[in-house]
Amino acid sequence: MEISNQELIQEIIRLTWRNPAFMAVAIALVWLIPQLFIRKIMAKKYEQRKIEIQKNKIQKLYPTNTPK
Repeated sequence: MEISNQELIQEIIRLTWRNPAFMAVAIALVWLIPQLFIRKIMAKKYEQRKIEIQKNKIQKLYPTNTPK
Protein backbone atom coordinates (compact mmCIF):
# COMPACT_ATOMS: atom_id res chain seq x y z
CA MET A 1 0.00 0.00 0.00
CA GLU A 2 2.83 2.38 0.84
CA ILE A 3 4.57 1.80 -2.48
CA SER A 4 1.45 2.75 -4.46
CA ASN A 5 0.90 5.82 -2.26
CA GLN A 6 4.45 6.97 -2.79
CA GLU A 7 4.18 6.36 -6.54
CA LEU A 8 0.92 8.30 -6.61
CA ILE A 9 2.49 11.20 -4.73
CA GLN A 10 5.47 11.20 -7.09
CA GLU A 11 3.15 11.19 -10.11
CA ILE A 12 1.10 14.09 -8.74
CA ILE A 13 4.26 16.10 -8.05
CA ARG A 14 5.60 15.36 -11.52
CA LEU A 15 2.35 16.39 -13.21
CA THR A 16 2.03 19.52 -11.10
CA TRP A 17 5.53 20.83 -11.74
CA ARG A 18 5.29 20.19 -15.47
CA ASN A 19 1.96 21.99 -15.74
CA PRO A 20 2.61 25.35 -17.46
CA ALA A 21 -0.39 27.06 -15.88
CA PHE A 22 0.67 26.05 -12.39
CA MET A 23 4.24 27.15 -13.02
CA ALA A 24 3.08 30.51 -14.38
CA VAL A 25 0.97 31.12 -11.27
CA ALA A 26 3.75 29.95 -8.95
CA ILE A 27 6.35 32.20 -10.59
CA ALA A 28 3.95 35.14 -10.60
CA LEU A 29 3.26 34.69 -6.89
CA VAL A 30 6.94 34.41 -6.03
CA TRP A 31 7.62 37.55 -8.09
CA LEU A 32 4.61 39.71 -7.15
CA ILE A 33 4.06 39.13 -3.43
CA PRO A 34 7.43 40.58 -2.34
CA GLN A 35 6.91 43.49 -4.75
CA LEU A 36 3.60 44.32 -3.10
CA PHE A 37 5.25 44.50 0.32
CA ILE A 38 8.15 46.56 -1.00
CA ARG A 39 5.79 48.94 -2.82
CA LYS A 40 3.75 49.44 0.35
CA ILE A 41 6.87 50.21 2.40
CA MET A 42 8.23 52.58 -0.27
CA ALA A 43 4.89 54.43 -0.52
CA LYS A 44 4.83 54.88 3.24
CA LYS A 45 8.39 56.27 3.27
CA TYR A 46 7.55 58.56 0.33
CA GLU A 47 4.55 60.01 2.16
CA GLN A 48 6.61 60.57 5.32
CA ARG A 49 9.35 62.27 3.31
CA LYS A 50 6.80 64.42 1.51
CA ILE A 51 5.29 65.59 4.82
CA GLU A 52 8.74 66.30 6.23
CA ILE A 53 9.70 68.40 3.19
CA GLN A 54 6.41 70.28 3.47
CA LYS A 55 7.07 71.01 7.16
CA ASN A 56 10.56 72.30 6.32
CA LYS A 57 9.20 74.60 3.62
CA ILE A 58 6.57 75.98 5.99
CA GLN A 59 9.22 76.56 8.66
CA LYS A 60 11.28 78.56 6.19
CA LEU A 61 8.29 80.75 5.35
CA TYR A 62 7.25 81.29 8.97
CA PRO A 63 10.29 81.11 11.24
CA THR A 64 9.53 80.66 14.91
CA ASN A 65 12.67 82.42 16.18
CA THR A 66 12.20 86.17 16.15
CA PRO A 67 15.36 88.27 16.48
CA LYS A 68 15.46 90.68 19.43
